[in-house]
Formats: sequence, structure tokens, C-alpha cells
Amino acid sequence: MKGVFTIIISFLIVHFSNAQHTARFLEFIKDLEVVSCEADTTFYKNGKVRRISCRTTYEYNSDNYSVGTGRIVQYYKNGHIANEYCLDNYGNIKRIEIFNRKGNKVEDYLTTEIDSNAKSLDEFLESHDHISYKTFSQFYRFSKKMETYFLYKEGQIVNGNKNGVWTTYYDNGEMKKEKKY
Repeated sequence: MKGVFTIIISFLIVHFSNAQHTARFLEFIKDLEVVSCEADTTFYKNGKVRRISCRTTYEYNSDNYSVGTGRIVQYYKNGHIANEYCLDNYGNIKRIEIFNRKGNKVEDYLTTEIDSNAKSLDEFLESHDHISYKTFSQFYRFSKKMETYFLYKEGQIVNGNKNGVWTTYYDNGEMKKEKKY
């Protein structure tokens, strides 16, 4: 039951997640103009796809700035997906799903807020040090007893650090413990 609830919540978060950007963030990027968007695919020596990505180029003050945007997928040599990224139009990570070599999801990060403390668009474009992120994170483990992967731990990460209540689960889905950060 907890698994179905988690799937429904994840769907709703993704569905309504266009509001990740704060008003301050949106104010900075309003003057960027899209120049181009190019898809790129790289391959392993064995001919299998290694990475599929897209780069968007913006113009501001007669200078061009290029960032990865949209869906980026990296593959293992065996053809399974290694990582799948969903980036916003400005190269910020909206979601990351990480898989093992057998195709099982082991980590999932969903960005819930993107903000910037840059003082100007110039500062915004020169580095990423001014950007702050809040993500809802889930980690999965394999249960020998259940013979499947299960949600092991979940909680919020703010700028790379655990924040708030983190919940750990047993392989049967029951809550094992909660810890506040």
C-alpha cells in the first residue's frame, strides 16, 4: 500500500512541479533569449548508445551561453539506463533517476525548489555557486527475502545536506525509524 501511495505522490509532485523556480530565480532569467537547441547522441565502441542529450544556447549582451537542457540519458554498455536526468530550460536538475547495471532503480531525486542569490544576470551566468536546491530523495535496496528492490530511505536534501525528517523502511514497507536533521 505504501508503494502505491509513494507512486501517486511522486506522480503529483512531477505533474505539478513547474513551480520549482522561485520568483527571484525567474526574474534573473527573463532577459535570456534562446538561440538554438541541439540534440546529441554519443556511442560506445560496441555501437550501443552511451548518452543522449540536448544543449540549449542563450544570448545575453551579445554573448552566448550553452547549457544542457531537457532529458539526458546515460547508458551502461549492456544497454540498460544508468542515469536519467530531467533538466529545466536553464540546465538545473529537476529530477535524477539512477539505476544499477541490471536496470533496477537505486536512487531518485526530485527537485522541489530552485533559487538563486545572485545579484545580477551576469553573476547568475558566471557560476553556479549562487544556486540553491531542495530535493525530495529516495534510496532503494535489494531484499533477498522479498527478492525485489524496495524503498529503503526517503527525505529532503537542501544544498547537498539532509534536512527535516528522514524515514527508513523495512523491506516489507513498514516504517523502521524516523530521524530529524
